[in-house]
Amino acid sequence: MLSHFLQRHGIATTSISLIREQSEAVHPPRALWVPFPLGRPFGVADDSEFQTDVLRSALGLLETATEPTIVDFPHEAPDGGGDGVWACAIELPAPEVSELESSLRAEIDLLMPRYTEARRRRGRSTFGISGATLAQMDELVSFAISIAEGSGFNSIPGSATGPDWIHPMPMLVRFVIEDLRAFYQEAVTSDEQSGPPSQHDMHTWIFEQTALGRLIRQIAQLITDDDDPRLLFIRGLLIPEGFWEGGPTFGGPPPGEDPREFLIRSRRYLRGAEA
Repeated sequence: MLSHFLQRHGIATTSISLIREQSEAVHPPRALWVPFPLGRPFGVADDSEFQTDVLRSALGLLETATEPTIVDFPHEAPDGGGDGVWACAIELPAPEVSELESSLRAEIDLLMPRYTEARRRRGRSTFGISGATLAQMDELVSFAISIAEGSGFNSIPGSATGPDWIHPMPMLVRFVIEDLRAFYQEAVTSDEQSGPPSQHDMHTWIFEQTALGRLIRQIAQLITDDDDPRLLFIRGLLIPEGFWEGGPTFGGPPPGEDPREFLIRSRRYLRGAEA
């Protein structure tokens, strides 16, 4: 949604919500839920004092909310004198956004200012090896979420069109995740006053404390459950050894197949040269 896009570009946002379930689904940076009819986000017409109170409450979240927040407005709208406030009789469905996606996008919103500052100070970044630019973070996330939610490993998800992807499927999955990990790692190591974490500490943080870690493990589990053993090479590139509960992250050839032939066949498949 637009508020996530603006947040990632350093512009703090707040909003007024008339349908709480919809706001909970999209996980906005800040929202004031108001118990008013649809079409009347400030209450009733011609009551400037009450409308100003609503507006100040929404803007006040810019100073008090430091993480994604939905706050309930404490007052009902004044009686409109029976003016027949219209409300749509059709209950429209809330957008289908998974908890994993909303959590991942919220993390990226919070990390974006630190990543931007780190990139400005260093003058470089390793983000972008998938072909996506920073301005295409929405498409990058859509790609990763689609894969994690079962879109498959043989074609680019329809929700991720736009970036000039420079790798074929399924190997592109690896580079999309590498971009997301680079973004997280560079953002949290931007503080010059603290020493850089060890590689193990960084892996522990990502895989045990972030939505990105849950996303990567979910993709790795889909690879594990897939019938094609060639995909196990990607799992080994996504999960560091010691952070996969199923044992070694890289797989091997099926029983009876020559390891060298399996390796050659797998490389061709991962590079898009063989179905």
